[in-house]
Amino acid sequence: MYKNLVINYVKNMNIEDMNSFVKNNNISISEKDKMTIYNYIKKHYETFFDNPIDHIKMLKGKIEDNIYYEVLGIYDKYKNLL
Repeated sequence: MYKNLVINYVKNMNIEDMNSFVKNNNISISEKDKMTIYNYIKKHYETFFDNPIDHIKMLKGKIEDNIYYEVLGIYDKYKNLL
């Protein structure tokens, strides 16, 4: 339902938006992991909705395990809105 809103938001998203999300959700994340996720989102947002879990799995091994599971938790929390 909100797919187009999310796509338009991500298209215009910048690193400060990512920083705000991390801060507002009390997520402790390294700058490296934050940039890895940010760059991944910006590169794949148009195809993410085709198979979200496969896209998230692509982050495994590229970011710290605790952050990977945090990403999965965030997806679980918001997936019904997508």
